[in-house]
Amino acid sequence: MFRRLPLVFGLIGLVWLGQAEEHTWPIFRGPGGSGQALGQAVPSEFGPGKNVAWKTALPSGPSSPIIWGDRLFITGHVGTSVKMLCLNRLTGEVLWEGAREIPKVPEFYHIAGSVAAATPATDGKRVVFYFDDYGLITTDLEGNKLWEHRFVTSTGNQFSYGASPIIDGDKLLLNRDGALDSCLVCFDLKTGKILWKAKRPGVINSYCSPYVMEVNGARQVLQGGSGELVAYDFNTGKEVWKTTGLPGFVCVSPLAVGDTIYYGGWSTAHVAGRSRIASFFPEDSGLTSESLESAEGFFKQFDKNKDNKISFAEFPAGRMKDVFPMTDQDKDKFINLEELDFWYTIKPWAGRNAFYAIKTGGEGDITRSHVKWQVRRGIPYVCSPIVQDNKLYLVKKGGFVTCVNTTTGKPIYSQERLGVGGEYYATPITVGDRIFIAAERGTVFVIKPSEKLEIIARNEIGEKLEATPAIVDNTLYLRGNEHLWAFKTK
Repeated sequence: MFRRLPLVFGLIGLVWLGQAEEHTWPIFRGPGGSGQALGQAVPSEFGPGKNVAWKTALPSGPSSPIIWGDRLFITGHVGTSVKMLCLNRLTGEVLWEGAREIPKVPEFYHIAGSVAAATPATDGKRVVFYFDDYGLITTDLEGNKLWEHRFVTSTGNQFSYGASPIIDGDKLLLNRDGALDSCLVCFDLKTGKILWKAKRPGVINSYCSPYVMEVNGARQVLQGGSGELVAYDFNTGKEVWKTTGLPGFVCVSPLAVGDTIYYGGWSTAHVAGRSRIASFFPEDSGLTSESLESAEGFFKQFDKNKDNKISFAEFPAGRMKDVFPMTDQDKDKFINLEELDFWYTIKPWAGRNAFYAIKTGGEGDITRSHVKWQVRRGIPYVCSPIVQDNKLYLVKKGGFVTCVNTTTGKPIYSQERLGVGGEYYATPITVGDRIFIAAERGTVFVIKPSEKLEIIARNEIGEKLEATPAIVDNTLYLRGNEHLWAFKTK
């Protein structure tokens, strides 16, 4: 299953462990899942013609790169073949490639759904790859299989599994919300044996990756989804505490800084009427007042040939078009009036759009006792939060940035425009005294952590950007929908 490239294989040799530990980005959002690369000096200005160290074509997939020493690991898929790739971090050359076959690629409800959505994880000895219902594949750094864990197929998860596996010490943690057996699973990293499984009955799909933190000398695993953030004991999987009143459908992953946890999110499931329809489309979509009010008004505006159905080509760009297969219930490749009316008439789910600052500690339901403050505006749909210099940064669809004082919970500035609309899927990364924010439309903004939104640079990559960047050795590694780019000051 593995294809070696002999000319370059000899170059990788044995990576000296000390060097590898110094140059690591081992899991989603980097060391500790913090999204910080504070000691790095990557360029603020970069693009196809500026500060390119190398670029390498990749198969399809939105997973992010991880790094150990001079090796970079990433996933993708070509048709029904899911790919595990190892690249030379310094040159971009593919050192080895592994593959597995899946029965079929599901027709996901969302255009961003992918069987290669999860970011791999490594501890410097093992690399863990995760492909939806196929399961987990663990290899050594040369691509030799160590163990696999297969999951029950055909779970009905129509959005794909976006959560990434997280390694902490000798344990591997995996969120399986939305599976037939929704749960948080803890594996022995060396053997693949299940150490514990925290069942999450009734929990729907979530894309929230596990987050490990220490509280009073004890380690806990934070897992969000279906209106709650739950803390589980790291060693046993027993529930320690939870907070409620959060979004039912969530993509954001939590972050802890000091004695405070930052978590929440925004979903169309918790708004109704005109607000819901407006949230599905960019501000410049041109929707009329009638289109916002009713499905009939929408058809009047967009059913150009008056055949009482709207094709994918006719449908205006936006989040509702992104979930076209979900709306097209009869699978005839058209949206009829009844199918569209679903979005106008469905009642909001339980839960609400909110973002919490939660004091660590406590037992049971700590919503009233430990939620220090919350914000209700400028909340992200997908981007996880970052904290820098006692400031919390949230990036919302449409290119809106909100900065919150972490002590008071008061906005320093709220929903300031970056200047590029559309979705923002990649989590921002803090690099020294700068923050890097990638827009799905292909622009990377560099802003300054300050009392106002100050844009230092705007970089056009020329490809769609969904993956969170990785940063080591003063180099920015950025995955587009066609290439993996390495940018470094020359």
